[in-house]
Amino acid sequence: MFPSGVDRVLAYNPVENCSSKNYTIKLPEWEGFESIGTGWRGRVDGFAGIEARGGVLVLWMGPSEALYYSNAEVSDGGFNDLPWISGDLTVEARLDKQHYGSAGWGFWNYSMVIGESLPVWFIYLRARSPSYPLNGFYVQTGNILTPIKLFGKPPLMLRLGARLIPWLLPVKLTSLNPVIQDLDLGDYHVYRVRLDRGVAEYFIDDKQVAKHPLRPGGTRFRIDLWIDNAVFTPLKNDYARVYRHVTHENRSRGSLMVRRISFTGETS
Repeated sequence: MFPSGVDRVLAYNPVENCSSKNYTIKLPEWEGFESIGTGWRGRVDGFAGIEARGGVLVLWMGPSEALYYSNAEVSDGGFNDLPWISGDLTVEARLDKQHYGSAGWGFWNYSMVIGESLPVWFIYLRARSPSYPLNGFYVQTGNILTPIKLFGKPPLMLRLGARLIPWLLPVKLTSLNPVIQDLDLGDYHVYRVRLDRGVAEYFIDDKQVAKHPLRPGGTRFRIDLWIDNAVFTPLKNDYARVYRHVTHENRSRGSLMVRRISFTGETS
């Protein structure tokens, strides 16, 4: 039986059928989608789901197996129909647990290719190993990251590299000091991403937390919200030159809960 108060549950359990397939699903009815237009689609991988619960959109993941990808994702574009060249996105959201994996919301050009991938978003990253260099909550524009909250001291090699040879690091940290270390991700906050030609601005509860340059060119984006059981890393001698999923075991469910979305944007 579905939990009390759940309008619809859409899920796939890899324990029943371990598979690498992903599923495009029909989204639950949620007034937040209706307020900002059509074109929204959902995707579920592994043990995950998307619900509408009491006026809140819930993307959940877990419990997850370590060797399989679990993901719940909502977006408004695909490979051949990325709609936006600029936009102003506001998401009121919270994370109910510090799960192993990632979660985020913002804009993305829907590519994992190193050198081509261009996320413009808020991103949560947490790996089981403390040696993972990006355990924390960040704003990210391409390979530029500003830490908002860190889940531990960054590894020594990252701290030394960021101070002494930042041009050799695959990511560019604007600072090693988090902007709002005491930010409670379990509380609802209003996150805003303003994407304009040549610049990306980020706000939390009306306070600007970062401003990054945006590489020029005719990049098109979609809006993306997700939660999964993976962090991402480039692998040495990877002939595909992509950021790979490093999947994690989670013994309990983690959720991204979205109370409100608002958006204005330009398609040309």
